Parts: sequence; structure tokens; C-alpha cells
Amino acid sequence: MATVSDIEILADPVGFTAGILGHDIWRIPAQILESVAKNRRTAVKSCHASGKTFSSAEAVIWWITRYSDGIAVTTAPTWVQVQKLLWGEIRKSLPTSRIMYPKPLGTELKLAEGNYALGLSTNEGVRFQGFHAGHILFVLDEAPGVDVAIWEAIEGASAGGDVHILAIGNPVIASGPFHEAFHENRERWATFTISAFDTPNLAGISLTYADKDGHRVTLGSGRDLLSLSEEELDQAVRPYLTTRRWVRDKFYEWGPGHPLWDSRVLGTFPSQAEDALIPLAWLEKCQQCDPTVGVSLSRDSKKLRAGLDVAGPGEDETVLVVRDGPGIIFSQAWMRADPRGEVVAALKQYEGRLEVINVDSAGIGWNMYTHLDDIFPGIAHPINVGESSHDPEKYANLKAELYWGLRMRAQAGDLTGYLDEKLVGQLAGIRYKHNARGQIVIESKEDARQRGVKSPDRAEAVMLAFAQHELPYGLTAYLEEKIEQIDAERLQRMRQMADKLATGLNRPKIETVSEGGKEPTKGCPECGALCIQPVCTGGKRCGACGNQFDESRSDFKPMNRTTLFK
Repeated sequence: MATVSDIEILADPVGFTAGILGHDIWRIPAQILESVAKNRRTAVKSCHASGKTFSSAEAVIWWITRYSDGIAVTTAPTWVQVQKLLWGEIRKSLPTSRIMYPKPLGTELKLAEGNYALGLSTNEGVRFQGFHAGHILFVLDEAPGVDVAIWEAIEGASAGGDVHILAIGNPVIASGPFHEAFHENRERWATFTISAFDTPNLAGISLTYADKDGHRVTLGSGRDLLSLSEEELDQAVRPYLTTRRWVRDKFYEWGPGHPLWDSRVLGTFPSQAEDALIPLAWLEKCQQCDPTVGVSLSRDSKKLRAGLDVAGPGEDETVLVVRDGPGIIFSQAWMRADPRGEVVAALKQYEGRLEVINVDSAGIGWNMYTHLDDIFPGIAHPINVGESSHDPEKYANLKAELYWGLRMRAQAGDLTGYLDEKLVGQLAGIRYKHNARGQIVIESKEDARQRGVKSPDRAEAVMLAFAQHELPYGLTAYLEEKIEQIDAERLQRMRQMADKLATGLNRPKIETVSEGGKEPTKGCPECGALCIQPVCTGGKRCGACGNQFDESRSDFKPMNRTTLFK
């Protein structure tokens, strides 16, 4: 039986998280949960590994437990993020709770009729309409990437009833509804910022450096991060949160002023430089793309293409990248002065499928090219990015032309697959300018080193992998032509979808006789499809159009709130 104390705990999200779920909650997540209970709109921008998704899961479980007529609806940019991240945290929290919750069915947790949590991932705002309850909580995980139509639909749903919104994510895109919550719409939101130096593992630690203007900047307070011993760098009171070593490593890799340092470490929106070749926002969207359904600009996507950036002895890396259409399927780096054997071994696994191996042939790269040409005759191709471009009026050299083509791919979402943080960091750090003749010039490696940026070897290998040297009329002209074609195809698909939605209500209902002829199998009342799946809210969902419709479940037993404690 629930005691008076237990009932009081249910009204307090922080007490609920600690006393019922048994979580060790620290200062800022506690403030966020209190804000969710008190304020209609709460927005949280945070650094990497701050526990933000964990806090969202706690808010969802508390909301539907606190209110017997409570509904919590969660979303994220992709289905994997909904299913594996936020709902993964929900599933892990339930078994150790003092409350006996029913087992979630996929991304649905139902406590009683009209009292449930549901996870959705869609770009159709209409899916977020029609939720009616006394208390509704919408949770937008990885909020910067959530479609604007979803934000607008949730705002519409909040017009009536007690509706609260929790938007949480890394501040990677300096525009859109999430950005506006911290700027022009700030008066409507309770806002929080979590820096790596706010987290428990960096308590009592500081970092001091000079910014680009020479001004002294100090983050945190206490001992200097850069002076810690190896043992001290590995000390972590909460190992699952941002660590001292990770912050130290990213300071040396990215450094202050880099957009990834701003968003991943400081939890602030990046002040993207106007001369950045590929904005971080584009790269973030590319990371979310599915390479299996991406539109390929390759003339033969069944053939693999490789790029190899060759480095000499020192800190630079020799990097090999292999792509299949728009998707990077392999990437490996070597620090050795002569990694020819390792490079050949890596390429051998794709022998017979490789269409071309583009090799950086400038300087010592020529020796690597001749070696590969002996082993892969007719496939290895030398590229000297210092040579003239196909369009010398627009580009200072071939490097500028090839990098600009990569920029256009990223803008079109045609760069997918294996995009790790180091590669994204290098791509986001590349700068360009226009010279006195109006030509596009990519920042040299020497100039980049002067501002503390290491050689972008991985970015160079990606650029080479996407180089289309055989196009007689220039890479950019080819890309521009294909982008126009893609835009036309997308417009046509949107028109077809609009026609489908407009006529959907008039479609015939389909019924088929089930096996054995006992009773008909009912199709979706919206589109007639037969791929129907049960949901724990007491209805069914169409796997074709996503429509959810009511249908009673005789086996469902609501949770009894008077006997809900173990």
C-alpha cells in the first residue's frame, strides 16, 4: 500500500526520481525536473554526455505517474534516437523502481486508459494533433534536429489544457525553434545551459586560455585542467558523464572558437565563422541521414571509390576513406611514415568492387601512387590538388574546386555514413576566402596551423574520395545539374504525398478472409493496408501510413494507484 509519504513523493519530481526510481540526481537535472513541473516550457542546451536524455526519461516516467490523466509524448529527429536513446533510458529505469510498472511495448508505456507515454518519430505535424488529456507533456529529445512542422503542431496542441514542453539537446544549429527559445522567444521559456564545467566530474577544475582577441578566459574554478596528472584525469565520480580527459583532449583537438568546442564542451550555440566552408549545421544533418536511402550523385553507385591522403613522418596521418555512393563505409588512419602495406591490405578487402582510388600525389604522395598503381593497375589515379581547376575563373586551384563540390554535397545531404566526431571537427574547421581575382581559395594547412588547427587529413581523404576527376565539364557543373534534378524529384514526391493525403479518406476499406475462413482481417480505416500492429494504448497502428485507431483490448488491466508500490 502507498503511504502518505509515498503520495507526497509523487508530487515532487526530484523526490520521485531519488526515492522511487532510486537515481542519484545532481544539481542541474534536479532544477530541470522542477522546471518541467512548474513551467509550461523548458529548454535545455547542454554539452556532450551531460545526462540530458536520462533526465528526459525521468520526466516522462514522473509525469504519467504523477497524473492519472497524464500523457507524455516523446520525439526525436530519427526513429533510432527515439527507440534506442530516450526509450532505452525509460526501459532501464523501470525494473529498479519501487513502483511495479507494466512492461513497455516498444515505445509505449500504458498505466491506464488515457494515462500513457508514447514515442513517435515523424516529419508530419498532424501526428501530434489529437492528443487530449488533463495533463500532457511533450518531450523533444535532440531538439535542434526536430522538424519545424513538429514544433508548430506541438505549439498548436498547447493552446488548451495543461500542456508542458521539454526541449533538450546539443546546441549545434544557430537557427530554428530551439535556438529561438534561448534568444527572441526567451521570455516564454525557462532555459538551462549545461557546460562540461558544470558537471560533477569537473567540479573544482578550471581551464584558462586566451581567446582570438587575446583576452584571458577562465572556465570553471579550481585546479587547472591542463596541469592534472594522468591519474587525476581519469578520476570521475560519475563515469557516465563528461570526463576530465575528454575535455582536455577536445581542447587540444578543437580548441576555443571551434564550433564543436562551443556546442559539445561549453553547451553554447556555435558562433559559426562566416568563412567556414561547411557549416556544422549541415554536417549534423548529414550524420542523421540514412545512407541506404540517400540520393547518390555517383554515376554508378554500385562501384566503390576511395580517397587516400598521404602524410609524411610527424603528427599528420595517412588516411584512407572508401565510399559507396554518398555513404562513407570505411575510414582508417595511420601515423607511420610508410604505411603502404597497411593501405594495400585495407584496399584488398574491396578488390573487384573498386572503381577508382584517388591518391594525393603531391610530394611524397607520388611514391604511394606508383606503388598502388602497380598493385591496382588502371584503378589508382593521381590527384595533385595544387593543379589548375576545370573552372579557373571560379577556383584558384583544383583543391578549391573539389572542396567546393564536397560543400555542395553536404548542403544537399549527400554526404552520409561513417562521419565520426574527428572528421566532422576537421570539416567544420576548414576556412575559405575569395582572392583579389574573385577566385575561391581554401585555407592552406600552414595558415590553419598558425591559428592552432591541425592538418585536416581525414577531411582531405573524404574530399579525394568524392573527387570526380573524369568529368570533362567540371565537378561543380555536374553537381549543380544533379541538385536541380534532385530538387525536382523531391517536389514531385511532395505533390504526390499531398494528393495521397487529400484523397485518403475516400479510399475503400479492405477486408480479407483470414486463414481458415473464420473471420475477416480488418485493414487500416485510413488507407486500407493490412500491415497492422497492436499498440499498448488499446488500439492498433498501421505500418503503412502510421494511422493509429482505437480498438479495445480485453487483456489490458489498468494500474491500481492505491496498490502501486512494491
